[in-house]
Amino acid sequence: MPLRAMLPLPLLLAALAVAAAAAGAPRPHPLDPLSAAELTAVRAAVLASPLVPARPLTFHYVGLDEPDKPDVLSYAYGGGGGASRHALPRRAFVIARAGGESHELRVDVANASSPSVLSHAVHRGAGFPTLTLEEQFAAVALPPKHPPFVESVRRRGVDMDDVLCAVFPVGWFGGDGEPRRSRVAKVLCFVAGATANFYARPLEGVTLVVDLDRMAIVGYRDRVAYPVPKAEGTDYRAGKAGPPYAGPAPAPGVVVQPEGRGFHIDGHVVR
Repeated sequence: MPLRAMLPLPLLLAALAVAAAAAGAPRPHPLDPLSAAELTAVRAAVLASPLVPARPLTFHYVGLDEPDKPDVLSYAYGGGGGASRHALPRRAFVIARAGGESHELRVDVANASSPSVLSHAVHRGAGFPTLTLEEQFAAVALPPKHPPFVESVRRRGVDMDDVLCAVFPVGWFGGDGEPRRSRVAKVLCFVAGATANFYARPLEGVTLVVDLDRMAIVGYRDRVAYPVPKAEGTDYRAGKAGPPYAGPAPAPGVVVQPEGRGFHIDGHVVR
């Protein structure tokens, strides 16, 4: 049955307009970041893949697996046009952590409705994935429950409610032997209290080491008990800072472009 017979004329015209717009719309640039639909597809493909059966699995990085530069230049400046410009692969690069190992995967998302894992490898060299917010929150919750740390805070005359901790990667600096196999982080703590600038008030001499896979304190050291710096004069917030930062506000500046802006934004492309 003809489409005209199935749809009222206004709906028919609207459908034809949408189809024409879709046909004439430019395809995404090969360096465009992954869309929300593509990110969802990547997650589903990795979790469904038998290549990484261990659980829990955490995603530490998901980003575009960029095509080779000559292919991108050919896409952008090639004169062929047509289907040749649409042949570049659309892939995601994933770094995940599962089973005490760092996994690197490449996922085909050319069709977000049917993604597939193209390759998988376990990273054996130096270095570990970036810290996730979830594991940082879990790590900083450990010190207040660690009896030696509680005693260190007490000896310094500090209220535990004023103590804040932060997680820092320990790094690997080369040298002889194999790279570090356990994924650990250093935890340093500070005292907030009456100031927001808690970095100016460290718990000097106290260092904790946390195994992020086991989420447990595996090292503790309190080498020296220095007094905690006072909070007075350390706050940098407006209305809290003293001279010379508490004077009148400077006059506002103005940027003028009489002939209009000198750039153009088209999607994710800036010219």
